[in-house]
Parts: sequence; C-alpha cells; structure tokens
Amino acid sequence: MKKFITLTIITIAIVLSGCDMDSFLFNNQKIAQYTFPNNNIPDSLIEKVTLKSESYTLYGFWIKSNGDYPGRTILYCEGNKHSIDNYWDRVMVMHKMGFNVFIFDYRGYGMSEGESSEDGMHKDAEAALDYVLNVRKVSKDSLCIYGFSLGNVASIYLASSRVNPASLIAEAPFASANSLTQGSIGLDIPELWLTKGSFNNAELVKKINTHFLVIGSKGDDFVRFDDNAKVVYENAPMPKKLELLTNAPHPDFVVSMGEDAYIKLIKDWILFNK
Repeated sequence: MKKFITLTIITIAIVLSGCDMDSFLFNNQKIAQYTFPNNNIPDSLIEKVTLKSESYTLYGFWIKSNGDYPGRTILYCEGNKHSIDNYWDRVMVMHKMGFNVFIFDYRGYGMSEGESSEDGMHKDAEAALDYVLNVRKVSKDSLCIYGFSLGNVASIYLASSRVNPASLIAEAPFASANSLTQGSIGLDIPELWLTKGSFNNAELVKKINTHFLVIGSKGDDFVRFDDNAKVVYENAPMPKKLELLTNAPHPDFVVSMGEDAYIKLIKDWILFNK
C-alpha cells in the first residue's frame, strides 16, 4: 500500500508539473563501473560484453554455465531500477540453475550510452538477441527469454516479433501504459499525458508462439495483478502457465517464494520446454 500511495503522489506531481512518467519508468543514473554486490560466481565465468544498438554502446555480461546445462541460455531483460548490479542477485540464482545467462543494460542504464525510450528498449533488446544468437551461437530452440517488470517490454517484444524461443517467462509484467496509469495507480488519466510509449504487452503477447510462464502476485502493489499480469496471461495463446503468489511485493518474488522453490519452478519450465 505504501508503494501504491507513493506512486499515486508521484503521478499527480507529474501531471501538475507538465512532465511525463518516462523519467520515472526509466533509469538514467550513470555509473562508472559495475560492482556485482555479494558476487559468488567465479570471475572466470563472467565476461564483460559491449554491443552496438544503433549508434549507442551498450554494456552487458555473459555468465557461462557452471557446467550443469551449458546448452541452455537465459536472455534476461531487467526492470527499470538502477542497472545490472541491482539484478545481480537474480543472476547468481540463475547461475545456480546451471544455465548460461546474458544480462544487459538498456541505453541510459548503468554504463550504457544514450537515453531510454520504448523504441530504444526494443532496439536494445534486438541487439542483445543478435549477440546471443549470432556471436554466442545459441540456438533459438535452447533459448529462454525472461523479462522482469518493465523488462517485459523488451522480452515480449522479442518473442512476438523477432524470434520464437524455446520458452518465455514474464515476472510481474504490466499490460500497458494505460493499465499502469489507470488501473494500478487508480487515476483516470490518459496514458499519453504521462508517457510517450504504449508498452502494450497485452496486445503483443497475442502474437507469441512459445511456452509462456507468467509469475504474478496478489500482493504486488506496484504492478497490480488483476490489471496487469492477469490480463497478459489471459491474452496469451497456449501453451502457458500462471504461477500466482499470494503476498509477495513487487521486487521480492524470489524471497517470498524461497530460493529453492523459485529455482525448481524456473528450471522445470526451461528444461521441459524445448
């Protein structure tokens, strides 16, 4: 509830100031270097990567499998907060699963150049996908694309428009800019007043052709389930599965589930869908 009230106050302030919500959706806080908080992955398995998205240089990291499932890869599309460092705890958990992982910062995030936008996220996701498929020679039949929160704008776009991966995972996706502003925030405000993008995951997901896992929570007071993840799930074609949590807040699904349960859920989804 506290996040809900805070987001509502922010939204009212945006409207009154004449600004848009993109400055809140996107992170433009630059960093000088990545620190990998509490890292437990051997340095020898972590490779820094730079790639071009249009004229911008993006930064990412290829994390090699621990040897359990070197033939499977997760392309991880992070959410809106901070940079790769903020999601390194997720990277470490996925590394425990035994898969290769590729994570990257969108333009304007972390050390990546440029300024964020919906179109920019699409272009950056395409660049990341190109790296995974053509540089790392990952087969689309062994690829899982995973989006968290805002990252589903990138992941669902890729799966609907650019590639049919072996599987797609959407954690806490929002349905559209409209659902976020009018549904989750609870204000009857035209989406174009707040953001330049449509972020229409609910429409794009109709075009996917892969095994689709949606993870949502009734306790998510930032991207409310009924207005967002539920809609995305219902709009998606089969085969699909919904993992519905009860009280997990927006950023803490793994903690709320418990690491072992989370690992089992993701591993089973990836290994049995190919």
